[in-house]
Amino acid sequence: MERPETGDQFAQKDDRRVYGFSASHAVETTLGGLPGRGEVGVQLRQDRARVGLFDTQTRTTIGTTRDDRVRETLASVYGDLGVELTPWARTVVGIRVDQARFRVDSLGNAMNSGSARQTLASPKWSLVLGPWARTELFLNAGRGFHSNDARGVTARVDPRSGDPVDAVPGLVKAKGYELGVRSEIVPGLQSSLALWRLDFDSELVYVGDAGATEANRPSKRHGVEWNNRFVPMPWLLIDADLAWTRARFSDADSAGARIPNAVDKVASFGVTVRELGPWSASLQWRYLGSAPLIEDDSVRSRASLTTNLRVSRRFGTKTEVTLDVFNLLDRRVNDIEYFYESRLPGEVAAVADRHVHPAEPRTLRVTLRRSF
Repeated sequence: MERPETGDQFAQKDDRRVYGFSASHAVETTLGGLPGRGEVGVQLRQDRARVGLFDTQTRTTIGTTRDDRVRETLASVYGDLGVELTPWARTVVGIRVDQARFRVDSLGNAMNSGSARQTLASPKWSLVLGPWARTELFLNAGRGFHSNDARGVTARVDPRSGDPVDAVPGLVKAKGYELGVRSEIVPGLQSSLALWRLDFDSELVYVGDAGATEANRPSKRHGVEWNNRFVPMPWLLIDADLAWTRARFSDADSAGARIPNAVDKVASFGVTVRELGPWSASLQWRYLGSAPLIEDDSVRSRASLTTNLRVSRRFGTKTEVTLDVFNLLDRRVNDIEYFYESRLPGEVAAVADRHVHPAEPRTLRVTLRRSF
């Protein structure tokens, strides 16, 4: 319970601009007489944001927990080389080097201002066998990372209590493996099935109602993904994707092993009718399964199913008008759910309960696109 005097009402602000570019160059080459293809590239992305967390009462701001200007830059270089070992086997090796720079100007507490940088090298490797009968096997392995909120990288004190805190790393190492099969043995159907595993050194969580960043426990995930794309007729496309994930903290803790908000089942299904004269249309269904809200799995989020519709019409070769209808059936679902203690004004004691951000109701968007 963060706001005992006024109740737990708060407002968040995020005003963000994103800049970047990507460039690459590929060449055909040989290695020991074997045909190959190499590629090198560079990428740059910079986020500039003004983000804040404010206490409110009857939607009027009465205090500031955090108010920060954030600049986060990620510069990357990569290279890979693919070699055809035999007519039925090829391999790809590569490496990617990323440097992240974080700068935070804390307008509410100068002690949380600062800058930091971190560099990680991530090797990759793939082996593809086949095709046999329009079917191939693949194995991928490599290292990667996920990035943390920049405010946690430069933090020195808790924004609300003022207690000292440890800064968290900006980039957290990960390693992953994937084994699968791709096939086009059925005419018109592209299908792939993969088993995968992903390990993180830690789960990094931004606590939205407290304005603080927590470095959580190490984690491991494994699962199955099945992706399908079917074109029974030139004007009809059907796609279906299913995924199941088992996500757990990898260390022992009496609180439990479940990772809060880690969804275990995801599915999508879509039907697209394209280029019927000037018209195209698609209908997409998305299912998100439930997820644990606390580590012992005693409270879970509610599953959701949403439907989106898109209809487009071309006028000549350069103009297109598109109508999108999001949440077509106007279902009452939540974008996110949390479970923690809070107290409303007038309540004697804090109550542990769900805190949700509802999804948008049925929404229409019209887009005009003109090519030059």
